[in-house]
Amino acid sequence: MAENMESATPRLSDEPLKALQSAAVSPNWSAVGDPLRDLSPWVHQWTSPTHQHRNGHHAVVVSRAAAADELEGERLTELSRDLFDAVLAELPGGPCRVWAFLPRPTDRDRDFLERYMRFNAGRTAAYRAHDARVHTIPAGTCVGHAGPMLVVHALWTPEEFQAIENPRQRPAYLYSSRFGPVPPAFTRGARVGRTLLASGTASVVGEDSAHDGNVEEQFYESCRNLDALAHAAGGTDLWRDVCIYVKHREDMPVVARLAQKKFGAEFTRLVHAAICRRELLVEIEGICNVH
Repeated sequence: MAENMESATPRLSDEPLKALQSAAVSPNWSAVGDPLRDLSPWVHQWTSPTHQHRNGHHAVVVSRAAAADELEGERLTELSRDLFDAVLAELPGGPCRVWAFLPRPTDRDRDFLERYMRFNAGRTAAYRAHDARVHTIPAGTCVGHAGPMLVVHALWTPEEFQAIENPRQRPAYLYSSRFGPVPPAFTRGARVGRTLLASGTASVVGEDSAHDGNVEEQFYESCRNLDALAHAAGGTDLWRDVCIYVKHREDMPVVARLAQKKFGAEFTRLVHAAICRRELLVEIEGICNVH
């Protein structure tokens, strides 16, 4: 994982470095629109020509990025729609997994709507416009980053995928209007063959955030959600290629220690990034085997 380390990145302290060992630490991280840099290594492996899926084909990832830091209101919704429209048009079919990185996701505009809510409206509009190929809502992640761009990466595989929901959580696309006029369009996970791709998973039970202000309890709740999702898909809680987003830089050492204990060497990335709700402090994604 050494190639994911930013050479100029200052070290946090000896404590998280001992806990992380081979994981990539990004305390001042910006998404740039390059999947080799922005996404976890398993995505690179799946899209390599040497990694064959059904019918001898390999997976495809399509990416788009555009300046979004100064946009608000409908202009941000339109940009979100346009970027999703572009990646969906280029993919061979509907995506199974999507990542989006949005500057300042919880900032409010003059209409008191958060930027993440504006993003959601654009994403949903694009999915609806491409409903002939987007038959199933994909798994998804949307977190903040330090850069100025809205970045979208979408993964397609030649194998059909099954959307998986978590029995501990209300489906995101059924959230109440408390979370914006258009609910988030993502499923909790996507099962592709014998692999489960987890969406970004946080400390949410039902549709409510849990353990406000307590990063350790939010980490444990997020892990309970991951494990419940794995069991719902017919798998175990043996997660791998685990990437964790942490809102506050000072919480990164604590999360690193907890993550090594939970995931061991499969904990591969720790990223400083705002989460899509103000009260949420940590979000986890990864993949696991299913039967």
